[in-house]
Amino acid sequence: MEQVTLRANVPVARATPGQQLVRVAHVDSVPLFQQGVAAVLHRDPRTVWVGAAASTAATVNLCQSAKPNVLLVDADADPGAHLCRLLSGLHPELVVVVLFRQSARSGGEVERARQAGARGFLPREIDPNRLPSALSLALENGFYIDPSISPLLKNSGHAKHSGTLLSRREQEVLGLIAEGMTAKRIGNRLGVTEETVKTHIRRILRKLEARDRAHAVARAFHAGVLPPR
Repeated sequence: MEQVTLRANVPVARATPGQQLVRVAHVDSVPLFQQGVAAVLHRDPRTVWVGAAASTAATVNLCQSAKPNVLLVDADADPGAHLCRLLSGLHPELVVVVLFRQSARSGGEVERARQAGARGFLPREIDPNRLPSALSLALENGFYIDPSISPLLKNSGHAKHSGTLLSRREQEVLGLIAEGMTAKRIGNRLGVTEETVKTHIRRILRKLEARDRAHAVARAFHAGVLPPR
């Protein structure tokens, strides 16, 4: 049976000038939830829902035809994160955001998704009003971690030791990253150049032995470098 259960007639861009429109494809096996996500995204001017699928082949076809820049995947529809790994490889620019049900919310599942290329991590029961913002931040920043998910990402004891080596300014930058700010916005907030912020970020990644900003934020929460939100 064809598993592209819903397709959208994509409207013209509705985002404000200078804002990147978030084009979202959705992977879920439950039609009611597919339609609910579509309704939520349709209400927000930053997002365009381009369709939903429930199988690997159909998702690949949907991504090729609709060209989303964000793929929202229910973890239960992608056991082992194989689809996440496949789509991240086929479309490196695609931001894969995974929704975790309570049953799938374990350190192993979340870390597996991250290693497979996921760049966004959300609880499935996220407030619908927060979903467009979370997807927009994931696209803008290249990552987004919901506070309820961040403690589940893999951490080592060394992160706690490394966290103590962060300077006050580096901790400040890391806190603003955790709030979803880009390097440019952080620079404007702190009164420094974007390149200076990027230098701080490189040092933070090195000190926390983090692979990327998402990993750094998760490890910082574990280490107590950042307070729980």
